[in-house]
Parts: sequence; structure tokens; C-alpha cells
Amino acid sequence: MPRIGPLLALSHDHHGALVIGRDARRAGAGNDRVVWLETLARVEEHWRLSMAAHFVEEERLISLAREKLDADAVARILSEHAELRVLAAESCPLEPQARLSRFGELVSAHVRYEERIFFPQLQLHV
Repeated sequence: MPRIGPLLALSHDHHGALVIGRDARRAGAGNDRVVWLETLARVEEHWRLSMAAHFVEEERLISLAREKLDADAVARILSEHAELRVLAAESCPLEPQARLSRFGELVSAHVRYEERIFFPQLQLHV
């Protein structure tokens, strides 16, 4: 389903999230601490410049249509947002390699789920 309205810009943002997710997975699969730290800096910057506001907007749209959306889908999105917030924060307690691997896996799966399952549902109600 083609995106319209407020979901169009959010959908466009997903490309950047997929790129940073791919880079995080690749860095996490390696053993180079310098690459880990450089990639984490990029993840944190991407969070500050794009993802934080993206999540706020998605959550605003969810709140407008929550009663019409699948409760399990909403719970999944909000749970993943919460975990991604922790993973993108400088204060994340995980070691760099584990943090990158988890962030990369989760952000990629999250974007795919939103695009394939959740956004078509949300688009009907916003």
C-alpha cells in the first residue's frame, strides 16, 4: 500500500534506519573495537538527529488511533521503541559489540514489521 499523509515522511525515514542497522550489524559481527566505537557514535548521532523525533511522531499517531489498531501490534511497536531508545543511548549498559548487534537486528526487524504489517493498519486511521 503506497504511503500517504503523515506516514509518507516516516516511511522515508526508514531507509536511514535500515542503513544504520546494517552498519551496526556488520560492526557487531567484527572484532574491531575502533569500528565498534565509531559505529556507536553514528548510531547515537542518528538517534539524536532522526530517530528520536521519528518515534515521537509514530507514538503520537498511534495515540490518535490506538482503539482501532491491533493491541498486540501496538504493544510490539511500543516495546521495541523502548528497547531501541536504551540501545541508542550513550548510557546503554551493554558492551559495544552486543549493543551494536542487538541494535542492528532490532531496528531492521522493527522497520520491516512497521512497513509490512503496522503502517498499512495505521494508515487506515490517520
